[in-house]
This record gives sequence, structure tokens and C-alpha cells, in this order.
Amino acid sequence: MNFDRNTLIAGGVALLILLGGAGYWFFGKGSDGSTQTANGECKAIETFEVTDADHVLGKADAPITFIEYASMTCPHCAQFSQDVLPLLKANYVDKGYVRYVFREYPLDRVALTASVVGRCLQKDAYIPYVELMYGELMTWGRSEDPRAAIKEMARRAGMSGEDFEKCLSKEDDAKRVLAVQEKAIKDYCIGSTPTFLVNGKIIGSGEILWSTLDEKLREAAKEKGVTIPAAATDAAAPAEGAATAPAEGTAAPAADGAASTPTDGAATPAEPATAPPAP
Repeated sequence: MNFDRNTLIAGGVALLILLGGAGYWFFGKGSDGSTQTANGECKAIETFEVTDADHVLGKADAPITFIEYASMTCPHCAQFSQDVLPLLKANYVDKGYVRYVFREYPLDRVALTASVVGRCLQKDAYIPYVELMYGELMTWGRSEDPRAAIKEMARRAGMSGEDFEKCLSKEDDAKRVLAVQEKAIKDYCIGSTPTFLVNGKIIGSGEILWSTLDEKLREAAKEKGVTIPAAATDAAAPAEGAATAPAEGTAAPAADGAASTPTDGAATPAEPATAPPAP
């Protein structure tokens, strides 16, 4: 899915919080009126750093670091979570070959809100929450009241209604989410989700098959002088192309009707954008 420049940040990359009648919704706006753009002149770096702020599965000393940039409202991200991530965990993460890092790249206000809610949970509950959200994307994501739908999903993840309301007042968490996105644009010229990196190098975006990812990981392991036994990838994968997530183009609508735009291919460098002004 492409980054929708009209959805999150228009005119800049800082954050404001819009107070609505029913609660808080987030949108971004530049503090200096400028726009940070990932344009044709952008050159991606080929290094990476994992910090304590990242959401991580696997050993810190794994020879391969696999980073996913994803939006909570992205159907292909949901597809990866349901079809490919379980195989990645079973065959690479759990066996010490891969460290998996999930990073937020919200494509709309609904995705931003869902990400902020996840950050209000315990750190080790964040990735399970993401998996829960992706598993139910076409339920909560299609709701005419996405705020209430996210609140219900948060309840299922163990968050009380009172804590949910407190969570949405945390401007700092929303700023942190957008900072992750801004750095992704600056460092890797990312403009769509999901986008995948292996040891700091982008290996693709959009839908990725398990066979393709397995091949990329084996190549990365070989570069590190590590041989992946055939048994490491013997787990039965679902039929390729038999996605459990909806096909692209059926993405959930954003909170205010600003749905994200799907993409057919590689990431298109873009810039963050804003939700509509307060009524």
C-alpha cells in the first residue's frame, strides 16, 4: 500500500492531536510549514540499528536482522502477519538465525491510532497485539466507528476502557510513532507498506511469498558465513497466493474517509500527510 500524502501529514512532520466530541484522533502537521519528502533524489542507506525502543522477536546476536515497516490498516501487512510471519518465526527466529523487528509506518489516522494504542500495552504484548489486529483487520477495519472498534480490540488485548481513554491522550506516543515513520523515509526512502529489510538492505515491498523470503534469508546467511540446514525450512507453507488477508484494493476505510491507496509493486517514495481539519 502506498503512503497516502493526504491522510496523515500535510505541510510537515510534527504532530498535533485533534480533540473530537467522542475522544482523541491524531493527525500530523509541520511545525515549520515544511514537508519532508522521499523523492527521486533519495538514496537509501544500507546500514541499520536496533534500539531498545524497537519491537523485537529473537536473539540480539542473530546473524540476520529482518525489519518490517508496516501499517495497521494495510491488507498486505495482514497477509504477511498471517501467512508468512508464522513460518519466519518457526524456521528462523525460534532457531536463532533471525531477529525480527516490527516498525510502524501508519498510512492513515486509523493506523496511527491503532499503533498508539499498542504502545500503551506492556512492551512484550505489542507484537501479539499487532497480530491480533491483523487477524481481525477486515472486521474492526471496516467498522463505521473505527474508534469504538479499536477500543474493543484493545479490550481483547487486555486494556481497560479507562486505560484506552488515557492512552489516546498521550501525545508523546503518537510523536514517537511518526518519528519512526519519518526516519524510515529519510534513511530508506520508504513510501509503501509492507517494506522489508534484511541486514539493512531493502529486499522488497508489498506481497512477499514465503519461498521468496526464504531464498533472501538464505542468501543473507551465506554472506555471514552461516549455512541454514534444509531442515530449517521444512515447515509446510500455505499454498502460495492463497492469502488469508483480503486482496489489495479492499483496504479498510480510514476514520474520516481518507483510505490509503494500494500499490502493485515496489515502494514509491512519498511523504507523510494530514487528516482533515477539526470540524
